[in-house]
Amino acid sequence: MTAPAEAPSEVGPAPMDGSVCLAYVHGHEVAYSWHLSVVGLLGYDLASQQRVLRGGYLGMRYGTGGIVDARNATVEEFLRGEGEWLFWTDTDMGFAPDTLDRLLDAADPVERPIVGALCFSQQEYALDGMGGHRTRPRPTLFRWVEVGDGCQGFTAWLDYPREQLVEVAATGSACILIHRDVLGKVAEQYGPNWYGRMANPTTGQVLSEDLSFCARAVACGYPIFVDTRVKTTHLKQVWLGAEDACPADGSEVTG
Repeated sequence: MTAPAEAPSEVGPAPMDGSVCLAYVHGHEVAYSWHLSVVGLLGYDLASQQRVLRGGYLGMRYGTGGIVDARNATVEEFLRGEGEWLFWTDTDMGFAPDTLDRLLDAADPVERPIVGALCFSQQEYALDGMGGHRTRPRPTLFRWVEVGDGCQGFTAWLDYPREQLVEVAATGSACILIHRDVLGKVAEQYGPNWYGRMANPTTGQVLSEDLSFCARAVACGYPIFVDTRVKTTHLKQVWLGAEDACPADGSEVTG
């Protein structure tokens, strides 16, 4: 992958003060669960360490350039500031007020500079015969495995270790804490293109922007972790049918 030649200009210092910049990219609407979660997080932060109060926030609207350009622009702006950590959340997530503090407890600027929460994406695995799809949740913990014929790739870690901090090959960006040193090093190596989609060299498949970031970070020598004790919710659309109904024995309690 050919990267831009220049790293971000006017990169600010990297104070070890624990300050956190809350970052998100958005369209015209956000989920109420995310709104309420952010309000709770800010209240918790104000009453404890004031990490976000000191680090500020970056809300970047994505336009014609899409999410990739919005994420890259957010990181570039973050590196011009003085925050130590960047905390990404997607605007359709839900999380507890102490989520940031719990991720910081698990993180370390050197040993564990990237720590994500336990998140799930939605996988459409079959047509339902009525214009929709059957869906199921998929954890966003990924391993790098052999997929046959000399090819390798990311695969979801379905039987991920429960209730512990675990190293992964990659994770999503829906709820993740990243130290600024990681972002600075990736910029030195690849230019200001942290989230540009790159191809898997063994299969030719184009990776998502979050897996592309993880691939760059790992190539720069940074490990990635997910704390499966730190849980979230992810608002998604599903097609409900008879297969999802309560048992015929009437075991559901209503009223």
